[in-house]
Amino acid sequence: MALVAAICVAPLSEVKAAPACWSLLQSKYGPGIEKAVDEADPCTKVPGLDHKEKFVLKSLDLCSAPSGVQINARADLACKSGSHGLLQATVSGELEASMTVDIGACKVTDAHVGVNGPIGQLLSSVGEIQGLARSFAQRKISEICGGGK
Repeated sequence: MALVAAICVAPLSEVKAAPACWSLLQSKYGPGIEKAVDEADPCTKVPGLDHKEKFVLKSLDLCSAPSGVQINARADLACKSGSHGLLQATVSGELEASMTVDIGACKVTDAHVGVNGPIGQLLSSVGEIQGLARSFAQRKISEICGGGK
């Protein structure tokens, strides 16, 4: 009974609503986004595995956030060695990225990229993956906003 009373008395300000999210892949922008992802080659930064075998966007969601909007993405990534090398290898993993954008300021306020699997270990050795991802995201947001603020 005390537990029920404690729950009923708990301040409502402590209860956070789940953010509302929409799939950008299911929107009218989906085909353009998928084309841009298909043309991208994140493997160019991976030493020895600098050719894309697969880069497939599994989800791209736009969510409401307290300080703007949050964009969450998941993708499968596989990089392979060039055909001229002695050894042929393919390394894969799953990429998860999120960023928060202040729409009024046209600025990325937070960004994080995580890569699981063997490809994640290789990318972490490249260093500055977080900075590269944030810079890339800011350039794209600036283009969308009309020329960078």
